[in-house]
Amino acid sequence: MAMEGIGGVIRKKAEAKPNTRIHSEAHALADEISTHFNERKRFAMYLGVIKRLGVPQARALFAEIKSEGNAQNPRKLFMWLAKRPKK
Repeated sequence: MAMEGIGGVIRKKAEAKPNTRIHSEAHALADEISTHFNERKRFAMYLGVIKRLGVPQARALFAEIKSEGNAQNPRKLFMWLAKRPKK
């Protein structure tokens, strides 16, 4: 029986628990975005943005921000790109 090192124990505790209250594709995307930006408490805000934009457009926007990776603040960039165009 091998003993697990302290690093393994700390790593296991640091891993986020999966959200069990996912009901739709929009919820899943909001959970993914809020977890990626380390803002689990702002799940509802991201869900509202996704519902306003639509899941495909929000997913494309999030993928674009993740792939670039050179933004100073990717959360602010996501919200800025997701805002409604002025009429």
